[in-house]
Amino acid sequence: MSTRYYYLILLLVNTGSIHAGEYYNEKNYGSDSLYDPFGSFLSYSLDSLQVPDSFGTENFNNNLNSVLDNLAHPKSAINNDGGFHQFFNREFLPVDSEHSEESWAILPNYGLHLLGGGMVFRRDLEYFRAHDVDYAMLYSVTLAMSAELIQEAIELKTTKPADAVADFYIYRPAGILLFANDAIASFVMDNLDPAIWSYLQAFDLASDRFINTGISYMYRPPATEFLNSRLFIFTGLNNQVGLSHRIDNNDWLSWGVGLSTQRIDFSASKQAELDTSYGLFYDRNKSLLWSLTFNDTGGTQYRFNLFPSNESLPGKFGYFISKNNNGEFSAGLTYRIQMGIGFIR
Repeated sequence: MSTRYYYLILLLVNTGSIHAGEYYNEKNYGSDSLYDPFGSFLSYSLDSLQVPDSFGTENFNNNLNSVLDNLAHPKSAINNDGGFHQFFNREFLPVDSEHSEESWAILPNYGLHLLGGGMVFRRDLEYFRAHDVDYAMLYSVTLAMSAELIQEAIELKTTKPADAVADFYIYRPAGILLFANDAIASFVMDNLDPAIWSYLQAFDLASDRFINTGISYMYRPPATEFLNSRLFIFTGLNNQVGLSHRIDNNDWLSWGVGLSTQRIDFSASKQAELDTSYGLFYDRNKSLLWSLTFNDTGGTQYRFNLFPSNESLPGKFGYFISKNNNGEFSAGLTYRIQMGIGFIR
């Protein structure tokens, strides 16, 4: 069933044309200088690993097989999770007041899988089109749906079996279909002025794990501008709201306050443990130059990312350092791609 659904998505998105070039703009500085579709694929796939108590790559093959089985038998997965009414209440709209606490997943469904995932797909598509790659739509849809599948396997540690049904069959395809439309993609860009910001993810060979993972989405609606400042919205597993202050025509200093996800367990009555988080962000033309967050996701006390500036040889690297509540430090660097090397001590 998942294969037939995949071809249906390709058929639908190929009924229109893609003209706008708003989500991909090549830059030689900041977070955008590290972007490529495969790196973006990794950022989206590994996003949940920033909450290590809840998600992980342990038993990945078994989890992937379980996800594929749930997708092959969606009706059984939904029935095993309490039936369609609870599935709809948990994944789409809080229609059951007695189980409203189970509706927490609705927020990431709309904000991350639909809107965020749609923007990731759109940027990849514009990249392939800008580089005259044949079958650009095929590659973009394949990357999007493959990343969704991997993320569902990573999240199966604490999510319900039917969660993959909603994300893989409904929300991610809906995001693809929306952002394959030029008018909708331009409307979002014109009215929300979004950007995709990924952390400087790395792999620690000593512990055999990915560190500093995460992908977030920034919105700075032009209609909110007042006295060289705009509303600043930062979403992901860490969600903050604040202000962006224009430094000059290209540079912005932003700050936000919000809630970061510390733990998630969809099988418990209290599904998410959150903590108050604070952040500072500096970007140039929406390409992030550095970020500093406190009380970040997964018990991270602070996390600092410094992106390439391209001013010198050291400036061509990206650097990060963080400390968690257990007193562990992690640090690393990246060069040219969205995957580097790091360590934990």
